Amino acid sequence: MARVFEASRAIFIPARGGHPKNAEYRVAVGYEQWETPVEVSKVQMVYNGGVAGMLSPSFPVGELDEKAVVFALELLKNRKYGTDSKTIKDVLVLEKVPEGTSIDSIIEKKLDELEEMTQSIFASKRKPQIVIADVDPVEHFELEDSVYAFLFRVQVSKSS
Repeated sequence: MARVFEASRAIFIPARGGHPKNAEYRVAVGYEQWETPVEVSKVQMVYNGGVAGMLSPSFPVGELDEKAVVFALELLKNRKYGTDSKTIKDVLVLEKVPEGTSIDSIIEKKLDELEEMTQSIFASKRKPQIVIADVDPVEHFELEDSVYAFLFRVQVSKSS
């Protein structure tokens, strides 16, 4: 029986409809102690910044959340993306981009949304803290006709 999961790299995906505010999927690769340490991939639910233990993630088949989880696993397996930091996280957002809409405008909108989400997560803690969230675009990918994946790096620091 598997014991403790130790993530080597993770990518977070904001969860869409059907999940509460500030819900995310944590898609990670790392090691679990089976008979010996085994490299595994794992998807976990995260609510307000905390992993939801044994709660299994769910997402509608064929929708953007499922596509994002599958793509995040690909990004992690190529070992170029993902982080194990407590203060920096890679965040992947899939978006259907309407014809005539600029990629830059989508990136700006997502930067604002991720900063707001990060602030909201820390404000929801038992001991709310003033947090400075620095959100930067890393890369974007066209996955299929008008569906893009946007990868961001979110760095969090607490003000003193």
